[in-house]
Order: sequence, then structure tokens, then C-alpha cells
Amino acid sequence: MQARRFEALDSWRGLCACMVALFHFNVFSHIQSARIVQNAYLFVDFFFVLSGFVIAANYQARLAQGFGPGRFLFLRLGRIYPLHLVTMALFIPIDIAKDGVSLQLLRAVVTNTLLLHGTGINSGLWLNFPSWSISAEFVAHIVFALVTPWLGPRMLPWIVIAIVGSAILIFISPLRMDSTYDYGLARCLYGFALGVLCFGVRARFLWLDKPLGRYADTLAEGAAVVLLCLCLAMLDGHSAAAVATPVLFASLVLLFAREKGFFSRALKVRPLLLVGALSYSIYMVHAFVRAVARAIAMVLEKTTGLSFFMELPPLANGEVPRLLSIGGSLWLGNVLQILMLLATICLAVLTFRYIEEPGRLWSRGARPFARHREGKAI
Repeated sequence: MQARRFEALDSWRGLCACMVALFHFNVFSHIQSARIVQNAYLFVDFFFVLSGFVIAANYQARLAQGFGPGRFLFLRLGRIYPLHLVTMALFIPIDIAKDGVSLQLLRAVVTNTLLLHGTGINSGLWLNFPSWSISAEFVAHIVFALVTPWLGPRMLPWIVIAIVGSAILIFISPLRMDSTYDYGLARCLYGFALGVLCFGVRARFLWLDKPLGRYADTLAEGAAVVLLCLCLAMLDGHSAAAVATPVLFASLVLLFAREKGFFSRALKVRPLLLVGALSYSIYMVHAFVRAVARAIAMVLEKTTGLSFFMELPPLANGEVPRLLSIGGSLWLGNVLQILMLLATICLAVLTFRYIEEPGRLWSRGARPFARHREGKAI
């Protein structure tokens, strides 16, 4: 079966990866001070919802019909693991330079290698810190591989998972939608389950894919984009209301999976499709670009005597933001932040070509879990 591609959603994923990168760069700039960028960590939940939708679209029927769960999980590992290992390795000397060799570093290496660092067993974000979501998402894939062959396309288990995940975020997690290493797994399963439910709704109600008309479809897509921007500009990620954000992303996925309006067509232009193809690499390497930029700033501080950092008041999680700053200029900060994003995309091109894509292709060709019956692989 040929994997179904939702090109408009691919471009959305790339744009979301860029927004997460801008959020993590922590630069004193107009860009960083924009509310939508301050809340851009919520775009990680778009990844979770989209992952559930795309995985269900391409594997739900096959797993229910006998496609091996082991083979499915091996394909997912081939997709994520090579780049995860490389980016983790890049951070080991960085962490040694900061804190030396410690038991915490050894624990971080072990848990990251085993993809357990997003399951709540660690007490912080270590090494390539955004990769906690990759760990949580792989656990979601394991759940999908176990549930689907047994229950097929039934929606009830995913409704239960979504309800339990959202309840944990509302009533237990202290940071709610800002949960990462602690309750990030609940956050991931909640979004992933909503994505699977989106596919189930789309498969059951075929009229959802029928065009409304060129202007009506464009109006619906435009209204969804405006609503998303307004919500992300107003939300407090630590509030109970923010737990509804993945529902908003699920609606966006359902709408743009139709690819009927002007905005969907605009998202399918070649540059945006390229950014969409690079989205995983962008997400995985942007923290390294951030680390290099901050290391350069610290060297310049020592050699020039000038200050290249600005401290802000503590956040709700107790962290004190230390922003990169060029002479306290917001405009120069904008330039720096854009240059960091461009550097991230350039590095992502290399990691996609030489690490991510070869790993994906190798996993598809290796077929270690293939079984043979009557002389033919199935």
C-alpha cells in the first residue's frame, strides 16, 4: 500500500518546527517577544496530533490485517533513531564542558539511548532537550502497535486515552501543556489519540472530504488560521484552558487534510514542501544551533568584555530565562534569530540527506521482521 501524503499538513509541520525553533532560540528580539512565539512550544502538540492522524491513515488497516507490529516499530525506529543518536552524541561533549562527567550525564546517555527520557523517569531535560517528545511519541507508536491489531479501527480506546491524558494534564501536571520530561508522555498520548480519532472521523464521515466551494473552503481555512493565531497569542500554557489546544490542532488537521481551499494550495508550494520534508531534522538540530550560538556569545563575552546575554524574571517553572542579546537591540536580535533559523534549516538539509533519509530507507529495505510463507515475503 502506498503511503498517503497530506502535503498541506507536511508544510504545516515544517512551519510548526520553525516556530518551536524560534521559541527555543531565546533571543532578545521583537520576534521572541511576540506572544505567539512565547507560546510556540504548544506547536509540539501539533506534531503529536498529526503523527496520530498520519500513522492511522497509513498503518491502521494494515496492522489490523496482519502487518507485523515488530515491522511497524522497526520502520518507526528507522525514521527517528539515527538522527536522534547523532544529535544526542553532539551534546555529550557540550554537557561535559559545562558540568564534567557525572552520574547525571551517564543516566542521560542511557535513558536517551533507550528512548526512555520522555517517559517521566528523569528529573530534567538533558542532552538534546527537545528530543523528549521523540521518546514519548515512540511510546505512543508502541501503544498503537499493541492496540490496533487487537481492536482494529474502534475509536473507544483512543477516546479513553485522550480523556485520561487530558485529565492528567489538568489535575496532576503542575505545568499542564508545558509538561516535558515529567508528564510529557500523557501530553503526547492525548494528542496522538486525538490524531487517531481524527482519522476515524474522516473515514466514517466521507462527506467531510467533499468540497464546499472554492470561496467557502478558503474562508474556512482562513478562519481556522486566524483562530489559531488568536488562541496562541492569548493562551497561558499553564492554564487548564490551554489543555484544549490539541483539540484545536485536531480541527486544523481535519480541515487541511481536505486540501480544498486557497491556503492549502499555498502550503503546497515547493519551498514550504521542502521545509515540511525537513521538519524532523529542523526540530532535532535547532537546539544544537542554539548551543553553538550561546557558546560563541560566551567566548565573545570573555574576549571583548561586552555582555551578550540578558536575564529575565523567573518563569512559572522556576527557570530564569537568559536571552542572547546584541547590545540590547531588539532589531539586531531579530537579525540574529533569523540567521539562527536559516543556519538550522541549512544544517537540517545535511542531516536529512546524510542521516535521516538513509536511516529511513535502510529500515524499509532491511525487513528484519519479514516472514516468509510459500517462498514469498509478506
